[in-house]
Amino acid sequence: MKVEIQNVIKLDDNNEYVVVGKADYEKETYLYIVDINDNSKFKITKLDKDKLIEVENNKELIRKLIILFYESAIKTIDLNSLVRNQLKNNKKN
Repeated sequence: MKVEIQNVIKLDDNNEYVVVGKADYEKETYLYIVDINDNSKFKITKLDKDKLIEVENNKELIRKLIILFYESAIKTIDLNSLVRNQLKNNKKN
């Protein structure tokens, strides 16, 4: 299963979630997903072949993943900002 940020996925609970974060840690891929109908509901999951396994009861892992999700978001925002600025500069010339 290939999942990217902004993909919408439906889980067994019949809710749809948008992928808002993705991180690789210790040879595993983790996703931070948010319910599209209620953004107060979110999950951190491990991508395991064709299924998602919710990460629960592992505070140390969750703390590490939150930092990785944050760092990834900052890089994406910085890159998007750089691209926008470059496009603006190209339009001026």
